[in-house]
Amino acid sequence: MSTFPGPLVEFPGVSVDRFDGENRENSVFFLSHCHTDHMVGLHLGALPGPLYVSEISAVILRQRYPQLEDVRTLEIGVETEVQLKNGSVRVTAIPAGHCPGSVMFLFEAPTCRVLYTGDFRLREKDVRNIRVFERIRGKLDNVYVDFNISLQKLRGFPLPEWTAKSEEHIVWLKTPAHYGSEFLFKEIHKRTRMPLHIEPWNMADYAYIPDMDGVFTVDEKQSQIHACWKPGCPVVRSSGKKVREILPTAMFWTNWKESRDFVKVTNFNIRVCYSSHSSMRELRDFITFLRPASVKLNVIQESKKTEMYNALREILAQVDADKEKEVAEDPAAETPVAEEPEIISFKSIKFRDKQDVEFSMNSEEEPDEAPAFIPKRKKR
Repeated sequence: MSTFPGPLVEFPGVSVDRFDGENRENSVFFLSHCHTDHMVGLHLGALPGPLYVSEISAVILRQRYPQLEDVRTLEIGVETEVQLKNGSVRVTAIPAGHCPGSVMFLFEAPTCRVLYTGDFRLREKDVRNIRVFERIRGKLDNVYVDFNISLQKLRGFPLPEWTAKSEEHIVWLKTPAHYGSEFLFKEIHKRTRMPLHIEPWNMADYAYIPDMDGVFTVDEKQSQIHACWKPGCPVVRSSGKKVREILPTAMFWTNWKESRDFVKVTNFNIRVCYSSHSSMRELRDFITFLRPASVKLNVIQESKKTEMYNALREILAQVDADKEKEVAEDPAAETPVAEEPEIISFKSIKFRDKQDVEFSMNSEEEPDEAPAFIPKRKKR
């Protein structure tokens, strides 16, 4: 759950992922992705300035909030100059790996460089293959980072052995939100070769996302795998069906220990460890790679505030140790070299095909060299 207040203090007049209260006094707005905890205030009507989003998020926003008058899209990996009341800022949208359309925002001005991650999940290989990250490594004044800590891997998703028993055996995936489990759905469809049933109103969000073609069906009788929202469609509520409820969740494993499994079976359901947020290891790899001067948290859970800040201190201590080691090995590294201004374009970014993009459910065998984690942009 995002607790970011909205205003970006380094750039007065800019609000990110919050659109109520004092944010309505600002003039430029950014939305990292279309989850409700990041869209607070959008229901209040038109904003007093443009709202910048990814192309996929723009499609979803226009479906849900047609009253928004000035929604502008940012191309992935392309630097865009955005006008503020007092000057301008260069903004680059970077894939976040959290859900379709989710992006980070890199804000750059002559005297300040800030990265806002929103919710994200990237492997170490992904981070190292995003060229913008290599350019800004060690040069960030601040990173606003998602600190929703999750576990590292999903194991043993119990689907095929149940649906193979008979056509009367049904799986009902009970996800925690209407939107955000698309990478999970896509992988399940890929492995089972079955479309997932969802309601027609939910299908509308995916009609303009080619990457999700074929993953879903609105015919509840066409599939044994259902992701329909509570209380479920007539099929999952039928007394003649044998329904196995599966709850993808990370919260249940908050106090997980090495001796415990990643699947918990009860009389009523099966809980499976799954998260679209970074694990502690992934967060550590992300921050130690970027080596920012400062890190602030997007998400602060009051019940775990001390634990979260202790974990962050450990990571930052590692960053400092790496810097000291680098200076000791190469004293010249302590003096930064003046950089030439760089123009970011699609020609300077490697792309990977959409069918190769896998997030939290990667196979055990991974390629030695991961392709650059930038999705291919479709031609219009």
